[in-house]
Order: sequence, then structure tokens, then C-alpha cells
Amino acid sequence: MIPDIPVTGLLTALGIGLLIGLERGWKDRADPDGSRVAGFRTIGLIGFLGGLFAFIDTGSGLVIAAGFVGLALLLREGFEAQIDVTRIVSVTTMVAALSAYALGALAVLGHSQAAAAGAVIVAFVLWLRTPFHALLHRIEEKELSAFLRLLLISVVVLPVLPDKAYGPYEAFNPHTIWWMVVLISGLEFVGYLGVKWLGSRRGLGLLALAGSFASSTAVTLSFARFSRNALGDVRALVGGTSLAWAGMIVRTTVILGALAPALVVPLALPFGFMLIVALGITAMFLLRRGTQAAPELVLSNPLDIRSALFFAALLATALFLSRAAADVLGPTGIYGVALVAGAADVDAISLSMVQMSAKGLSAETAAVAVALAAIANTLLKGTIAIVAGEGAYRRRCMAAAMIMALAGAAGLGVAASIGLI
Repeated sequence: MIPDIPVTGLLTALGIGLLIGLERGWKDRADPDGSRVAGFRTIGLIGFLGGLFAFIDTGSGLVIAAGFVGLALLLREGFEAQIDVTRIVSVTTMVAALSAYALGALAVLGHSQAAAAGAVIVAFVLWLRTPFHALLHRIEEKELSAFLRLLLISVVVLPVLPDKAYGPYEAFNPHTIWWMVVLISGLEFVGYLGVKWLGSRRGLGLLALAGSFASSTAVTLSFARFSRNALGDVRALVGGTSLAWAGMIVRTTVILGALAPALVVPLALPFGFMLIVALGITAMFLLRRGTQAAPELVLSNPLDIRSALFFAALLATALFLSRAAADVLGPTGIYGVALVAGAADVDAISLSMVQMSAKGLSAETAAVAVALAAIANTLLKGTIAIVAGEGAYRRRCMAAAMIMALAGAAGLGVAASIGLI
């Protein structure tokens, strides 16, 4: 009896091969005809071949394995001949072709969706060759070393850290604290890489926005120092600084939205008012004065182990002080801690409120504390601008910080009047 032919699976296998082959063919589109070992059509047929071998396999997997080995040997011969001619050693296309075969077989074996998703991932990774290589040229050895060390500690140590509260007020949970350190460090590293990729040539606005995800305080300090030696109008620097402050609001909202969505709604008005003011100042000063040169941002590596441990200690301290203040003084104590500690680091207070809201603190109280921390942090950045910047820059930045702080306070008042907090 002839088994039913899995038409859908075979067509999916062919599509998988064609998708991967499309990317490979596009990359080698300038090569003369006959110089490619495997291109658009060949890899498409290899995907179909994987599906066909899976169809005729008896269930033991031997036919699929034999086809894979035979294909690998055939491709090896072709690529060795190509290397002898071009003297260019690269096995990426060979790996891509073998991936098409394996994914084609997977599609016929009844896992079409997983196979199709795998093909998209393979094609996308292949397409990222140029950005990846550009990024590798920009990453320094110390940054790669720090990233690998933190990744090792996170992957190996995090799963075995006790997920249990210790100490006074049960404020110290090693697993939770370290998980949040990894989360914040990863987000900061994305901003750090963005700054390194953009450099000072891509425009002051983009540089400020990327820098805000690494450290809006560092952006403020760098721009303030640059203003002392800047030629001409410094209004663009003021606009860039304000944009970095807006990025801090967006970043905090993203973190809270991911970890404690219940806090986002009470914060909508204070954060919304602050964001509108920051973007308005940006439009007023930056968009109208887009010719100002961008400074080189000086950012510390957020994945340095010492930085991670410092943030862990800061977060643990903020958790302890918040819970102690809540126990002794109630919400008023929490607000006091938020104003003081938030001036130094909004993330520590935000994550502390995430944890306390999970333990029973009302979302409204937690949201007010986060808003107060953001207001205090903005005023601190204005103070940094005064201390490190030149006359016109520091006056405008301090005014911007005060207007943002007043907007946040007004947002809290409106939110309270309508019952959001």
C-alpha cells in the first residue's frame, strides 16, 4: 500500500530551503554564474530533499541520517574545490544548506511550524552578518570579558541561589536580587552598545537616546562637560540632555510594565506629564539647532562585575530601608526613602517597589514612590548640569529639570484627584 504523500510537509520543506537559499543567493548575487557551490535554487532543493528523505524513512531515522552524511560529503567536495580557487575559507553556506536539509526533514515529520520558525531564524542570523561583524570590531576585549563573566555567573549561579527571604523584614532574597541585577545590567548593556555603535557621528539626539538606556546621569555629565568647550549655541546640548531624561522615563516604564504592570496605570499621569515636558524641551532646543556637534559619551561598562555587585548592594539596601520605613512610618516613610534613594538610582527604588507590591504593598503607594524617585532623580541631574556645565547650559538644564519635576508633581496631584492613586 502506498502511503499518503505529505504534500503540505514537502511544500513547507521546499519553502524552507528557498527562504534560506534566498538569503545566500542574495549575498552572492555578484558572483559569476557557476562559481557558487550552493545558491538559491540548490539550497531550495536541499530543503525539499530533506523532506523527501524523511518521507521515505521507515521511522528509524537511518535514511535521514544517511542523506545528511551524504549531503555533507558532497558539499565538502564542492567547497574544497571552491577554496582552492578563491582562497577564501567559509563554511557558512555549507552549514546553511545542512540546516535547510534538517529543517525540511523536520517539516515532513509533522513539525511544520517549528521547522518554518527555525528557517526564519536561520535566514535572519545569516542576514545579520554585516551588523554582527561591525559590532565585533567595536567591542573591546574588556567588554567581552565582562559580558562572558557575568553571563557565566548568571547562568551557573542564578539557578542555585536560594529563592528565600532572609534578614530583617525578610528583605534579602538572593535569587530575586541577582535576577533583577541581570535584568538591569542587560538593559544597560543594550544602551551601552548602542552608544558605541552610534558614536558621535550619528547625531546628538540618537546618541542621547541610546545613552539614556545605559545611564541618563552619565549623559547629563558628559553633555555638561562638553558644554564648557562647545563652540556656538549650546541649546542643542540642552535638548539632548532633556531627551536623555525622557529616555529615563520610558526605560522605567518598560521595566515596570514587564515586572509589575499594575504600577503602570497609576504612573500614567505623572510620567506622562514629565515625558511631555521633556519631549517639548527637546523639540524646542534640539530640533531647531541640529548642527551642534555631539560629545563622546563616557560610560562605564554596565556588565563589569563590580558594577553589578554595587547595584545588588544598592538594591538590597533600598529594599531593606523601604520595608523598615513602611513598618515604622507607613507610606510616608516609603516616600522619604524614595526621595533620598531615588535621587541616586531610580532603578533601585523601582525594583524595590516591584518586590514590595508583590508582597502586599498597594500599587498606588508603590507608584507614588516610583514617581517621587523619578522627580528626585531629575532634580539631581539638573544639579549635575549646574556643577559641571557652563552658564547658559546649566541655567537651561536646571530650569528644564525643575519644570519636569513640577510636571511630575502636578501629575501626581491630578492622579490623586481622580482616584488613580
